[in-house]
Amino acid sequence: MLVTGKSQGMKKQPKVLVISRDSWNDTNNSGNTLSNLFQNWDTENIANIYCRDEIPNNKICSNYFKISESLLLKKLLRKTAVAGMRVQKQETASVAFEIKDEQKEKKIYDFFRKNRFHIFLWGRELLWKMVNWKSKELKDFIKDFNPDVIYSPSYDSFYMHDILKFVQKESGVKVVYFHCDDLVTYRQYSWSPLYWVNRFVLRKHMDKSIQLAAKNYCIIDEQSRVYKKIYNLDFDILYKTGDFTNFPQTHSPNVPLKLIYTGNIIYGRIHSLFSIADALKAINSEGIKAKLYLYTANEITPEVKHRLESSGSVEIMGKVPYSQIPGILNDGDILVHVESFEKQQMLATSLSFSTKIVDYLEAGKPIFAMGWKEAASIKYLHDNGIGVTANNNQEVLDKLKNLIDHTESLNDKGLKAWNFGKEKHNKKDVLKNFEDNLEALKKD
Repeated sequence: MLVTGKSQGMKKQPKVLVISRDSWNDTNNSGNTLSNLFQNWDTENIANIYCRDEIPNNKICSNYFKISESLLLKKLLRKTAVAGMRVQKQETASVAFEIKDEQKEKKIYDFFRKNRFHIFLWGRELLWKMVNWKSKELKDFIKDFNPDVIYSPSYDSFYMHDILKFVQKESGVKVVYFHCDDLVTYRQYSWSPLYWVNRFVLRKHMDKSIQLAAKNYCIIDEQSRVYKKIYNLDFDILYKTGDFTNFPQTHSPNVPLKLIYTGNIIYGRIHSLFSIADALKAINSEGIKAKLYLYTANEITPEVKHRLESSGSVEIMGKVPYSQIPGILNDGDILVHVESFEKQQMLATSLSFSTKIVDYLEAGKPIFAMGWKEAASIKYLHDNGIGVTANNNQEVLDKLKNLIDHTESLNDKGLKAWNFGKEKHNKKDVLKNFEDNLEALKKD
């Protein structure tokens, strides 16, 4: 059992100030990752500065400071005097109004995240440069919390690097920097000159932030290897963790088999899901043997819905709270992961790791994955022998049919995946090491 700060007697946890672009919300990947890392932290020892008009939703942190672009714009138009404010646990009555603002902002960000208009991105950066967000309120928040350590993921927004530098200068404490995606290399694909200008400027910001950090973490081994070679610095691995105390209770295979996908369908992943739907259509041509259940928070257009459902083998389940995911995975027979075959996305994900794979390992189910063989997540599953991977449509059909036709092997494959997760992603070991490292930085 992993001891928490409250049960360590005289040993006091470091006070960690987390800097994040999104609000700390367990229903999205970034918030879920934060909660996974800081699940043992006492509430009084953690605080969060974030940069969206969103409502935090987690059981760990209750002390927040928000700087948002809507506040920056209001300050620019002289409709408010401040660009940031403290945010505390909110009453239900006050939340409804903010939810409307959050939903509006989410639609805007989803649109521009999907289309990546550089004019919008630069306009946003210009807003952060034009408006003074370094307020007395922000300085007081940092001073009042008095952190021992700063923790921040790396971001492709330039202003997040400015915030990191400012908070470090104000607090005078050491920085722990966590890298989830490749924001450094030029091994990317784009015909747009604006993209490369943006990438060059981002690299300059990343260079400074990485050098500023006392501790750099990567999410996967390959990313660590590449970053070490570029910077000649140590980049340790910080895996997402799971509870591998007891192997999940098994059940007889469903009839028809349930294939479960939970995650995004953007960034070209939907085309890989189309391939799986087509393979299932062929496999089910003489009777329904298996169905794919698709859980995603992304908007599904009528065209995509028709394309999936016309196979007769896909059920679109939509968005569900993260708390329901473990039960959904446990009820499935085969868990599905996909990556894109679009060249830009292939290169962009070559050093990225999908954190939902740890959820899949924890569920103790066989994993079927389709994607470019050099994508980090696909390579991780293949190289460690913990998933059946397919790199083209024919392999999808052949390997998926073999899995579906041999249900007697499903439990063994699931057990192998779970045992690997217990060795590499066990929260007792990973979090103990992480907490010890933060404690060492505090003492320094």
